[in-house]
Amino acid sequence: MSNNRLCKVLGIEKPIIQGPMAWVSTAPLVAAVSESGGLGVLGVGFAPLDFIRDQIIATRNLTSKPFGINVIMNSELLDHVTKVASEEKPPVIYADTLVGLDFELSRKYFSIWHELGIKVIVKASTIQDAMTAEKAGADAVIVKGWEGGGHTTYEATTVLVPQAANCLSVPVIASGGIADGRGMAAAIALGAEGIEMGTIFMCAEETVVHANVKGAMLKAGDMETVITGYSTDEPCRQLKNKLSEEMTEIENNYSKKEAAVKLKEVAESSLKKAMLEGDVEEKGAVMVGQIVPLITEIKSVKDIINDVLEGYHETISKMTKFEV
Repeated sequence: MSNNRLCKVLGIEKPIIQGPMAWVSTAPLVAAVSESGGLGVLGVGFAPLDFIRDQIIATRNLTSKPFGINVIMNSELLDHVTKVASEEKPPVIYADTLVGLDFELSRKYFSIWHELGIKVIVKASTIQDAMTAEKAGADAVIVKGWEGGGHTTYEATTVLVPQAANCLSVPVIASGGIADGRGMAAAIALGAEGIEMGTIFMCAEETVVHANVKGAMLKAGDMETVITGYSTDEPCRQLKNKLSEEMTEIENNYSKKEAAVKLKEVAESSLKKAMLEGDVEEKGAVMVGQIVPLITEIKSVKDIINDVLEGYHETISKMTKFEV
């Protein structure tokens, strides 16, 4: 991958990024991804300062290779994350955005982070936000399709990637619905220069989440995820369970404004309840992508990355022999 622009920009060996996930992508997982040649990213967007600092230090104790921290592009959160960044100088900041990236706000903080010697990646869910990110100074842009787990929007990865490749000059990373070499080959064919994966890393040996979470994922079949929370303007994809049923019922029976209030009440701490306490059936939220049926075993991070790359090369080889 020596000629890969994304690898050159980030100083990594393999163009694979581990998506940041709250309560999931902590130092053990992040360091394992970076040690295996990809880019691990700490999921600390809403975390207090001491936790962010401790996770950066813990990651550095496990790897000397590049890694990132995620930030939420929210004016109330950016100053406190920037304070930690100025002290600890993580190699990469991963700017998380839903819809509506503010250009002036982005340009201000991207400039500050660049002055600290930090590379900036932006995750966008629309082409307009992807373009805004590049204009504001992002070093690379992730476009995430609605197939992905956690926060999602309205377009597919296969729709977003070629559009982004057409209009951006910085490296494009494909995210959403990718968990093997075939998915990576498809992303590259569409114009991406790297991929982001989240769901598959949730089942890595190094991921410190409750065993019930991994068990539920290994059992999941097709059509067993659902998007909830449209009323909050922050929809999320998760495994179906009693919580998702309750949330869907609320959205079907209340106005958008009323539903948004009620959803926040029933979903409070739902991620923590699943990831740390193991409640995957009642009140916990397991935020995985539609690709979850392809995950059938728990493997090390190193094996996950190597298997994806091997599958990518096998797929490319088959494609060169395919006649049309």
